Amino acid sequence: MAFLVDKAKLRWHLDLASHPVTHGWVLNLYRAGEQHPETVADYFPAEHAPWPQLGRDMRRHAAEERGHVALYGQAIAALGEPVDKLQGANVYNEVIRDCTEASFAIREEHTADQRRLALGHFLAHAHHLERRIARSLEYHLEACLQLARSGPAAAVGKVLEDEYKHVEYTGLALPELLTHGEYSTIMELHARGEEQANLVFSSIQVRRFLANYSEHVSVPSRLLYCFGSWLMARRSERV
Repeated sequence: MAFLVDKAKLRWHLDLASHPVTHGWVLNLYRAGEQHPETVADYFPAEHAPWPQLGRDMRRHAAEERGHVALYGQAIAALGEPVDKLQGANVYNEVIRDCTEASFAIREEHTADQRRLALGHFLAHAHHLERRIARSLEYHLEACLQLARSGPAAAVGKVLEDEYKHVEYTGLALPELLTHGEYSTIMELHARGEEQANLVFSSIQVRRFLANYSEHVSVPSRLLYCFGSWLMARRSERV
């Protein structure tokens, strides 16, 4: 079963990368997620990091996200496609936040312990988000390489390299920041929220793809993606 799912996901990314219009569409989705931190006030609260290296890691992370926005923008423009400003359900980060019953906003009236827990929630959110994006980019990079899309492949490869670093430092910081009980509770909460968000977001985007770009893929692919969207929507209700 896992092998078939893997094949279907790669097929999806091959179809996306096979035409400039659909390739630009998916790169805009990736770009929107990277730009999300610039639109909110509660991402990367590095000033509240309890040890210097964590603060440096978070500031580097924020800077790399800004760099990713530029990389995706350049890749989209090179395809001859518009760079779109997306919001709402087109931004994966926003869907995750809608699916997760936790806030990581740090307010002035918070105690030191409340700040620590809020930081833990942010790092767990970032950890699960970046891990999922890295897996998606692995498929997309493979599709770009198979289709000899060298420009997008270079951009995606650089972003993927950074995402691995983000997954690593957040994963290492969380057990140091939280007690064992806090760690288990917070990680489970954000893992569940991210899992549901992935199903919701993917189902929505596949439906939008079929509504707007189905002429760019074969009839068997359309049927596969239609079934996949329906299945993901059903599964999201059970998470």
